[in-house]
Amino acid sequence: MREHADKSLQNKINWLCAIVFAIFSFTFIGVYQASLLEALYDVVATGKLKYNGYVVATIVTAVLVFVALWLNRYAKFRFEWTALAYLPSSLLLAFITDIDSSIYSGENSFVMWSIILFTGAMAYTVIAYVLRGMCIYNRRYKPQLRTKIVWRNFLILTILFCLTGLLSNSDENFKNETQAYSFYKKGDIDAALNVANRSLNASHELTSSRAFYLALNNELPNQLFAYPQYYGVEGLLPPQKQMTPLHPDTVYTLLGTQRMQDEAALDYLRRAVKNDTLPSAALVDYYLCGLLLDKRVAEFVEELPLYYDLQSENPLPRHYKEALLYYVTAVDELDLPFETDSMRAEYMKMSIMDWKDIGDLPAHYKEALTKYAFAADGIETLVDADSLGKEFVTMLEMEKQYPELHIRTNYIRKKYGNTYWWYFGYSE
Repeated sequence: MREHADKSLQNKINWLCAIVFAIFSFTFIGVYQASLLEALYDVVATGKLKYNGYVVATIVTAVLVFVALWLNRYAKFRFEWTALAYLPSSLLLAFITDIDSSIYSGENSFVMWSIILFTGAMAYTVIAYVLRGMCIYNRRYKPQLRTKIVWRNFLILTILFCLTGLLSNSDENFKNETQAYSFYKKGDIDAALNVANRSLNASHELTSSRAFYLALNNELPNQLFAYPQYYGVEGLLPPQKQMTPLHPDTVYTLLGTQRMQDEAALDYLRRAVKNDTLPSAALVDYYLCGLLLDKRVAEFVEELPLYYDLQSENPLPRHYKEALLYYVTAVDELDLPFETDSMRAEYMKMSIMDWKDIGDLPAHYKEALTKYAFAADGIETLVDADSLGKEFVTMLEMEKQYPELHIRTNYIRKKYGNTYWWYFGYSE
């Protein structure tokens, strides 16, 4: 009778552990690490079959549960130690989800994983041998409460799940790159741009991928600085060695020209746009945004009329207007100090539409407006004095409220971190 009760209890524990592990494995593969498995599948299967994350998660989970149950026929983990049967499956789950950019470079070494798997196999064997006698002893002479057995198995499974998470790839940037690329493949560019769009962490690869997706949406000069830009103009273009699902040739095909080995990003963009008699809108915006990222505002002002009709009724992209506004109002950058602080304050409050009517406007500002063809009738089109101009003045006034740099930086980032003004004034 007692033996029958023990067998019934053991069967229930087996089912409980199998169900809990299956739920974790399916969620881990099909949700948390889904984009990594899809990236691996694209490399291995080369796009021959459409990837279905839930199908893959189901198959892998079934295999891992089967492996655990099959090995336990020999290891015979029982009662409160039953969950240890899932040690090999947990290690295998971590192994297949430890996917990084080396799948593209082919530089991955399996030495470390060979050591981990060998160590895990030895530990599994030793623990099974040591505990086998303990389980028989406990079953015969120390009957335990079912609750204690269940909770001890839950504790073991929790430890195994944490081990899986630690050993698998936890690089958020690479996950974001693969997830964004997955949306791009499906044609959902907006979803690709929304991936980690509130995070201040961004790799070079993720930054260049976002630039590409923005260019596809014709939003590069409108939303580029809504994302962190830590790599300057180099961040516009992917590394020449593929380290992300988005192949560099895909970007250069959009731009119409291949990049030479070790060619600087801005040199490449300048060469591409100058050698093309009819450059595409994407190439033009890449070039102009490259000038902004390199903080060459004066050169940007010279180049802008070559590619954009400043007299057109169509408004300029937001970041271009921000750069123009910064150029004609950043007195310190132009080395044109006002005689008094009151003159500076009055000037900053001027409506840009009124500049053409003010006779005592500083001479160099008049020269700049004339030289770069900022015709009076087109100024309102170039810069919206009723919104963008006032917003810029508000930022200048806010800067004066926080004399300490780190405090001022945080406050300005919070409100103006998505503008070119913040990038120009505060990025390193």
